[in-house]
Amino acid sequence: MATPQQPLFDSTQFDPGRTELPQVELVKSIGKASDVIVGLATSKGRPTLIGASPEVERLVGRGGQLLAALAEQGAQPEIDKITYLNLPGVRVLAVGLGDSLDLSPEDLRRAAGIGVRHATASTSPSPRRVVVSLEASSDAQLQAVVEGALLASHGFVPLRRNPPARAIESIGVIGSSRTSQQALEAGRSVAQAVCVARDWTNLPANLLGPSDLVEQARTYLKDQRVEVEVLDERALAKAGFGGLLAVGGGSARPPRLLRLDFHPRGARKHLVLVGKGITYDSGGYNLKPAESLLTMKHDMAGAAAVIAATHAIAERGLAVHVTTYAPIAESMISGTAYRPGDVLTIYNGTTVENIDSDCEGRIVLADALARANEDRPDLVVDVATLTGACVVALGTRVGGLMTNEDATADQLLDAAEIAGEEFWQLPITAQIRSQLASEVADLRSKKDRFGGALFAAAFLQHFVADGTSWAHLDIAGPAWNREGAHDYVPTQATGAGVRTLIALAQSMAG
Repeated sequence: MATPQQPLFDSTQFDPGRTELPQVELVKSIGKASDVIVGLATSKGRPTLIGASPEVERLVGRGGQLLAALAEQGAQPEIDKITYLNLPGVRVLAVGLGDSLDLSPEDLRRAAGIGVRHATASTSPSPRRVVVSLEASSDAQLQAVVEGALLASHGFVPLRRNPPARAIESIGVIGSSRTSQQALEAGRSVAQAVCVARDWTNLPANLLGPSDLVEQARTYLKDQRVEVEVLDERALAKAGFGGLLAVGGGSARPPRLLRLDFHPRGARKHLVLVGKGITYDSGGYNLKPAESLLTMKHDMAGAAAVIAATHAIAERGLAVHVTTYAPIAESMISGTAYRPGDVLTIYNGTTVENIDSDCEGRIVLADALARANEDRPDLVVDVATLTGACVVALGTRVGGLMTNEDATADQLLDAAEIAGEEFWQLPITAQIRSQLASEVADLRSKKDRFGGALFAAAFLQHFVADGTSWAHLDIAGPAWNREGAHDYVPTQATGAGVRTLIALAQSMAG
């Protein structure tokens, strides 16, 4: 077996457990802000400002007239359009909100994100002090504003000898008498979890192998009441995790199974989360094309999502029992790599004919799902960058949702709506399930390219115990932003799925 290449950097230098976001606080005035973010909407056919308090109005001088001053700059209430107004010592950023004053939390999350992202792009050499004034009048709205602002302030930090300085020093959010510090802390906790997942996903594969991710997760969770269990390659072999061992068998860095357990007093529901953790996916002997290989460090985004979400759930003390599995492996080519045509034995004894070594995600998830049955959960949710077919079907910003019952689909879609993430339900049909049969094993891992996302979900469902509610989230599209930054979403890793999982846990906690 080849000796692994020594990394150019020490991975502990980039521990995402120490991901730093700007200080955020509830404020009553703009104070010494460098940037003030307000909204611009249409009411009864006329433009109107959202969040422009008398204090903000006075920024333009005697008599106010902020709306008129913005109009002179060409301000329009079109959604996502932003207009700058440079005033002595402060800059006003007006974000277009469209033709409705009935703003949802996601509307405010996006508006805060757009404003902060543009403030971050300022050419000013000093860190910015940003105040967001968008009339957040409820805790749900305030939490959304905090999330959008913090998520937009964070992005990939290049691994350079001298990394760039932080662009934003602090963020103040103007709430109302009905908003609480608890809502602000909830928003901060959620945003922090998303950004930790982003940082792990952005790390190059030479800095984040299976054991590296395990150790970073252990450090990240050390201050929370979360039990951590790790199975190494010897323990995996003894217990019979044949899928995970096969997928990781070609790498000089052996696989790991990470199991987390958060069991607070008073928890009545048991939620199991399972996240795909392929720290690098070469495709194995079904080698991926060159253009795909470059970004395959992000194939562990599902594992990053479930670990980060577990931290936030524990940090907030949500009254739900959460058990989390992250099957972690590096899929490589070598003399010990598994081959197309091999028959693998999954944890529950099911044999699987490997049709395509680039279908490694469903193989490692099968092991974890089979093990999760022993926990007798109320609900199992797996999260994975699983299929290119889902990206073809739904594009790069919408994730796929497949479940074994409509009530579970509704539960997940409700959580996603609260979180501001987009998922679309796809079916698992009887015809698709009939394609699972293999001539040489119990199952085969692939049929053909038609309905690939549905086949993968049907394969996973086979390993979920009868009577257990289950949902599969395919985040192959939204986990990695291949385009430019937008709203509160940066380029590269996005942290997809984290917010939905936290919202789901919140709903189960009651």
